[in-house]
Amino acid sequence: MDYCKDIQTLTTAGGRVAASFLSGMWVCIIGLAFLTGCGKRDTVEPAVGIDSPERTWVRVLLFGNLDQSTVAAPAGFTVEGVGNGVTADFSDTGRMHLGLENGRIRIGEHRVCQEVMLRPNDPYYFVLDGIGFRGNLHLRVNEDANSIQVINHVPLESYLLGVIGAEMYSYWEPEALKAQTVAARTYCLAIQHRFGPARAWDVTRTQSNQMYHGLAAENTRIRQAVLDTTGQILVAAGPDGREVIFPAYYSSSCGGHTENSRAVFGDDWVNLPGTACPWCERTSRRSDFFWGPVDYSMDEVSRRLTERYPSLQRLEHIADVNVLETGSLGRITQVELIGANGQRDRVRGEDFRLSLDPTGRRLRSTLVDLVKINGGIRFENGRGFGHGVGLCQYGAQGLARQGHHYDEILSFYYPEARLVTIQTTAAQ
Repeated sequence: MDYCKDIQTLTTAGGRVAASFLSGMWVCIIGLAFLTGCGKRDTVEPAVGIDSPERTWVRVLLFGNLDQSTVAAPAGFTVEGVGNGVTADFSDTGRMHLGLENGRIRIGEHRVCQEVMLRPNDPYYFVLDGIGFRGNLHLRVNEDANSIQVINHVPLESYLLGVIGAEMYSYWEPEALKAQTVAARTYCLAIQHRFGPARAWDVTRTQSNQMYHGLAAENTRIRQAVLDTTGQILVAAGPDGREVIFPAYYSSSCGGHTENSRAVFGDDWVNLPGTACPWCERTSRRSDFFWGPVDYSMDEVSRRLTERYPSLQRLEHIADVNVLETGSLGRITQVELIGANGQRDRVRGEDFRLSLDPTGRRLRSTLVDLVKINGGIRFENGRGFGHGVGLCQYGAQGLARQGHHYDEILSFYYPEARLVTIQTTAAQ
């Protein structure tokens, strides 16, 4: 069936097209995820903020160029054509194939339009390739007509249910979880307000923004941290003196001292000064806090940097690197690149690190010594994990263990910020 074929007729009639699929494959919920086979369907806690206006929701890019997938919803769903208002009810709860056919989105045996919104029925979540997500699913055919952009539209507080357990151990102290929740909420809104208006999504589900694992990251402790801080964010004075929402950056372990945001990211939204943090070393395992050595050949350095920054190809081949600037405790903040042709350029330390190691797991931070070795460079005496700006997660856990309240933890890592509450759920 082609729901786009008679769009004018369907729109004029104002009717709803019912569709039922007998795929023979049933999806069962075990815990918080769908697994194939038969079993008991456990109750999933209600979504938080599902009654809030959709214009206040968060748009999370799940996939930028999905080829094919499977989709399901425990109570069926409605598909709505974006821009034409045509709707179709999918009452089947079985797993259906999601893909492309002749430039249009295909769900199960049915072709729909090039851009649709999938709206699950109560309890308002869907399952994509076995992973559950709350809210709606926005599907858009990319310009190349060979892939689909997949975006999760989800209430802010429900989004955080899938973030906090992905960013911090859920068994950590409740006050540390609350501090992480406020930081993540603030960061999300800042990125949404700055970049969202110019694109179809606000944030990604990866560490390029903040990790988002959907239902798989939820549990009772995470839910309580979100509920206890609902609507709470941080604001601080911007360059013009007015209070603004800012990216409340955070990292795993600052290595003993957080860093000024300007030195790491070059931004000046608000002043995020560095501060001494003895807590992360006390909380972390030694093997997690100290790391190295890590070696790279100059050929590898040149290849990785020019792949990420094509403009560096004018250096012909990066033959040498020098540390130009350092921040707190010697954190590398500026690196000079010297080409085989004698030309020079520079990059920020964090960009240098992630160019060499996009995962950030081998070269864990820029709080490290860079030394020259034969034919390459070596990073040794490394400390901490992450960029080191804002909240130190292991530090927050250490402070919480000492009995500090989450607002005290936030004041420690964001000393010039103020905690306020905004409306993120429907008024009762």
